[in-house]
Amino acid sequence: MTAKNTLCILPFNTLSIGQSGHQRLCCNALNGGLSGEGWPGPVTQRPTLQWQQGQTIQKIRDVMVAGYKPSQCERCWELEKMGSESYRQINNTYRFPESYAKLEAGDQTVKLERLELDFGNKCNLACRMCHPYSSSLLAQEVAKDPVNAYTTIDIKFLEENSWVKRSRLFDVVREQGHDLKSVYIIGGEPLIMDEQEEFLDLLIELDFAKNISLEYNSNITTIGKKWYDKWSNFREVNLNASIDGVGSIYEYVRWPAKWDKIYNNLKELQDWHKQDTTKNKVCVHSTLSNLTVPGIAETADILIGEMNFNIFFINVDHPTCMRPEILPASVKQTLARTGIEHIQKNFKDHYSLSNVVRTLERVVASSEPSEQDKIDFIKRMNYMDKHRKQNLLDLHPWFEEWYVHQ
Repeated sequence: MTAKNTLCILPFNTLSIGQSGHQRLCCNALNGGLSGEGWPGPVTQRPTLQWQQGQTIQKIRDVMVAGYKPSQCERCWELEKMGSESYRQINNTYRFPESYAKLEAGDQTVKLERLELDFGNKCNLACRMCHPYSSSLLAQEVAKDPVNAYTTIDIKFLEENSWVKRSRLFDVVREQGHDLKSVYIIGGEPLIMDEQEEFLDLLIELDFAKNISLEYNSNITTIGKKWYDKWSNFREVNLNASIDGVGSIYEYVRWPAKWDKIYNNLKELQDWHKQDTTKNKVCVHSTLSNLTVPGIAETADILIGEMNFNIFFINVDHPTCMRPEILPASVKQTLARTGIEHIQKNFKDHYSLSNVVRTLERVVASSEPSEQDKIDFIKRMNYMDKHRKQNLLDLHPWFEEWYVHQ
């Protein structure tokens, strides 16, 4: 194993903070990647501004430099093993090639070039694969009947003020943000958060924005002129529109959003992109779960074939009961093979869909889901269906055979 196969620039140049104010190795690391002994703790409790320093993150840097693969980075190692491009490779190759080249040459300087920020869990959607700690609407739904809910939550914790207001994030940016090249804002839903808007205003006020590539994950329900005007101050803006399926599948997964409105907003974003194709960029991020795999052909036809979007597909790995392969054995192979055949016939050379084919091939080869996954899935869907007046079987009737487990 060579260091080149294990090095990642992010532990050396990135500050990543989750919804609760806890620091992560990066937004893709398993469980945040910085838990255990020497864990830095929430940023709301730190009196100093040296947030990139700490025993745990330094150990991970040392492991990478020594040529070993940290277990916290398993998602990237799994993608690379499949032959797919990982988050590690994307950042090393495209976002920070110069910094990565210096790291390869032995320069282990730690500086702040990238921020990954979840400003909180405030969100106007309650997506079925999401967690209440990432969606306030989902948290409200769980709180309606906590005894029968599919998960537990700490309502008091979720109702506290945003970690941004209780920390020194803005001071960190003022003092250390001169080298910032990249800011990734995640969610909840960033475009409905006051803290996110205040943060953009700070970057503009400090004259840092002109050097920054700004990236969002957004459900695009609230796009508009206000944001286009603010974004014009940045070097470039990459908007990742979170779209899971199309039509009725989309509306079931990403409740209570309506597909017609989202479709029109995607058209509006296409127009925004055309105003400056080098600066205004739009991509679709789409999860592959057992709810969206059956509609992969129609998703590809509309979002790629008709609308010509680049799509980055993300396999759901949590909750485990919604992984792509958690499908009834009676239909699993037929659904997956139908998707593979459609992609190979109509989108043979499309890069992102080649990764989808690999996932679908794994679905075909997968074993029968565990009884616990079946129980957990139906319990989750039933709870949501009850409170949303929806019905899983109207969309995917083949799941009926699992209801005997309830």
